[in-house]
Amino acid sequence: MGLLYYVSYLAAVAAFAFVTLSLASGLLYVSELIEEHSRLAKLVGQRSIYVIIVLHAVFYFTDNLPFLQTVFSVVCHIVYLQNFSITWPLISLTSVSFLASCGLVIADHFMWFFYFARVTTEARHLKTYRGINSHAPGFTEIASFFGICVWFTPLFLFLSLSANDNALPMTNGE
Repeated sequence: MGLLYYVSYLAAVAAFAFVTLSLASGLLYVSELIEEHSRLAKLVGQRSIYVIIVLHAVFYFTDNLPFLQTVFSVVCHIVYLQNFSITWPLISLTSVSFLASCGLVIADHFMWFFYFARVTTEARHLKTYRGINSHAPGFTEIASFFGICVWFTPLFLFLSLSANDNALPMTNGE
């Protein structure tokens, strides 16, 4: 093995570091935008939830996603919608809707993860042992579904928590 082999590992580590820093910078920029334009951010957040609910319905009918998982995800997004209340962007970290959102995002993630793992394993099993070529969603389809339908709204709510940092207190101490 020549020097080029070791240089390629060094380049891979450097590329990973640059991608990580770029992602962190992008998330910081988005959180600053949410903080500076909170009314527009609330409108975008609410409408994106409506779009994601419609996407769940469309995926249910076109891609044969399971009914119970689809309904659970729609309920999760309705709970996420409760965080866009009158006091937006001030989200109480002890409110029922925020705590429920934190639990539901984890449950929603694992529910869809186990579903897609089962579907791809069954498709691989049918192809290997029976020669049947069944369609299983690929990595890009699964990653797109997770990014848009599972993680987008919770990430948006997480980034909006920084808008509380520079806000003045609304009431005197209780």
